[in-house]
Parts: sequence; C-alpha cells; structure tokens
Amino acid sequence: MRKKGIVSLVAVGLLALSLSVGTVKAEGNDYELSKKVVEDHVEKPLRKGIVDSDALNKLEKEIEGSKSVKSSGKTSIMGSSSTSEYIFEQEYNDDFDYANATSYEKPTIGQLLPLYDVDFHKVVVPKDGVLLVGGATNSYAIDLLFIATEYDYADTGKLEYLGTEYEDDIEIQVYQAKAGTYYVPVLDFDNDYYDDNTEQDLYQIATAFVDNVAPSKPTVNKVDNNDTVVTGKAEANSTVIVKNGNTQLGSAVATSKGDFSVKIKAQKNGTTLTVYAKDSAGNSSSGTTVKVADVIPPAKPVINRVDNNDKAVTGKAEPTSYIIVKVGSKVIGNGKTTSKGTFTTAIPVQKAGTKVTVISKDGAGNLSPGSTVTVVDVVAPSKPTINRVDSNDKVVKGKAEAFSIVTVKVGSKSIGSATAYSNGTYSVKIPAQKTGTTLSVTAKDKAGNVSQAATIRVVKP
Repeated sequence: MRKKGIVSLVAVGLLALSLSVGTVKAEGNDYELSKKVVEDHVEKPLRKGIVDSDALNKLEKEIEGSKSVKSSGKTSIMGSSSTSEYIFEQEYNDDFDYANATSYEKPTIGQLLPLYDVDFHKVVVPKDGVLLVGGATNSYAIDLLFIATEYDYADTGKLEYLGTEYEDDIEIQVYQAKAGTYYVPVLDFDNDYYDDNTEQDLYQIATAFVDNVAPSKPTVNKVDNNDTVVTGKAEANSTVIVKNGNTQLGSAVATSKGDFSVKIKAQKNGTTLTVYAKDSAGNSSSGTTVKVADVIPPAKPVINRVDNNDKAVTGKAEPTSYIIVKVGSKVIGNGKTTSKGTFTTAIPVQKAGTKVTVISKDGAGNLSPGSTVTVVDVVAPSKPTINRVDSNDKVVKGKAEAFSIVTVKVGSKSIGSATAYSNGTYSVKIPAQKTGTTLSVTAKDKAGNVSQAATIRVVKP
C-alpha cells in the first residue's frame, strides 16, 4: 500500500465534473473507517505461479495503455457514466450502498475530491476463482490506497488475499474469491497532511477475473457392457471426457443443468472408465472412475449325454462360471467351469427319462438360459423269473421288468414274446415243448437294453 503509481491516464481537464464538489458529502463519508481498514491490511508480495502471468500483463496493459479523453472546459463527459474506453466514477459513491459498478472490460477513472473523499466500487465475481484489482494514478498529489473487501468490511472467508505485485507504478492486488459481489474502497492517504488534489488529479481502477478453480469430480451413473453412452452430472457447460486408460472414448458438453451423455463404444465388463470435466478456462477436474458392470448372461451350456449310470454331468459353458444342475426346481449338483469352460459336476444317479437342466452363472450373477437333457437308459433289466413249464404248457409265465418285452427262445430260435404288465408279470404263448427242452427267457426295455437270459428245462406233466 501507499505505493504511488503515476500513469498518463487521460488528458488534462478530463474530470471537470458536472456535479459540484459540494455534493460529495465528504465529511459524513466512510473515509476514516476505510482508511483504518486499508492501513491494517498487511501487504505481501505475490508468489509466482499463483495466477497466470498473462492475466497480470493484460491488466497492467489495460491500465498503462489508457487513451486520452478530450473534454471541453467545465462541460465534461462525466455527465455520462462511460465512454467506449472508460467508466467514470459517479458521485454520490461514498459508501457500500452507493458503490459504482465496475466492468472487466473497461477501467474506471475517478477523482478523490474534496478532502477525505472515499470512492466505493463494486465488482461481481461470476464463479469461484481469482479476482485481480489494479490501481494507478496520474498525479503525485494522490497517494492511492485501495483493497477488495466484502460488504461492510465483513470477513466471512469468501475473499482471501493472495498478494500484491507492482509493475511500472501499477499496483495489482490478487484475491481468491468465492462467487459473489465485492467492493473496492479507494482513498487518498495524504489527506491528513494537505489537500493538493485538483480536478486534473486522477486515479484508475481496473479489475480482472481468472477462473482457476477446477470443476468438481463428475458423478457417473452405472455403466454396463451393453451401454453405448455414459451419463451423469458435472459442472454446467463443462466438457466431459471419458477415457479407458490413456485412450479417449468420447466427449460431450454438459447442459446448463450439468447433465451429460457421452457416446462410447460398448466396453468389456470389468473395464475401468475414468470421467473428467473440463471448464471453459481449461481447468480439469479429478477423474471419477467406474467399472463396467456385466449384465450380459452367459451362453447356454453344452451338455454331454447323461445316462442312468452317470454320477456326474459334463459339458462346456462360460469359462470360470458357476454350474447349477437341476431336476425340476431341485438343485442336484453345482460346480465351476475351468478357464477353458469345461465342467464336471457331481450328481446322484438319475432314473432313465429324468430331465436334467444345467444353468451357467457368471461372476456378476447373470444366469444363462438352461440346457436340458433326458437321462438315457443304459441299464439292462434284471434277469426274468420263470414259472414251472411242462410238456403240456403252451404259455410261459413269470416276472420281468414292467413293460419290457419278454422273449422265449429255444437255442437261438424265438418261439414267442409278449410285453410284461405294469406289475411285471408276463405270459408268453409258445408251442408245447418236449420234456427236457431248455427254454431261455430275456427281457428288453424300451431303450433296447436286454437282460441276461433266464433258463428252465421243460418237465413231464
């Protein structure tokens, strides 16, 4: 503070004010309070890298490169609040409630008249970022003091002073600011000693804003291996980028409400996607990661033949998936496929004709369609029993497997056959056989399995 910056702001006589000195109400303004607050402000040098040097240089040039403005005597253009190059202070602006609005596009030019005059200017910070306030004067009669502050000099933590830089008699103060409205009180420190200000002694205030705050991490909705878009929420109007490792899969601009939808190619389950948001100033958020979920069920398993001797079901399914074997709704076995997809799952021996269903379940819990096989009958019927047969009998009776075909032979010649009843009894018509003839009887089930032969010798009546 109290660094006097002198620049050729405007031509002599610029601020021959249309409002008289007496209307400023200097005696009742906030000069003493403002002076104390500004003096108590502890100045520190601005560390390099806190704000982009281009922003500082641009603000310095804006102040330094002010063009002369012509005025005609006491009829000044100060009757108007601005020209194409400048904004001019408008009295009464001696307290917070009457502060003049500043512009990031134009510098503000003012006078500090009469004695103890203090001018207030307000600046609107559009979003969290860096506020730069630059000041200079064209006169040794002004020892320029200014700071940025909250309304009524409150300190709620929204405005953090970062430091001051001086360059070519121009002072630039830098603040980290939350979005909101702030105020710049401006005063002449040497008023306590003498009042030598004239209408030709001018000061200039200019402001700039730098967006240095990265957007918050985006929120990302679930992504599965069927999805061809990634959706979620990010900073409004930011550019949302989706990456797989270092490979960019897609990008899109978030809406004014922050919703985004980025088109991508469907990704494999388990793939880790990273989503960033980049604002218009180039600030990039930290990445939000999401793992692609598996919602695609495994393919139908392939099942090898199952017979009524088997104690295991074998086949192929999705590698490293879980195998569930069912009969109806009852689970009769479970296991896991190998890395090549083969499986062998133990089960209890099932009756011929039983329908066995095999389902594959992947690590995400997706179930395949079921594959069903019917248990094949490979077990031959038991050896039939034969009742006594004499040389007068024209029927052979006994018991065999229910519904099996019972055949009676003499040697290799069939002499009769019949189907066993549901209770297993049978009655096979044959020609009467001589005493001593040996008969053999077999039973053949529906699957074609033939039992061992039972034999009997024909006896006398």
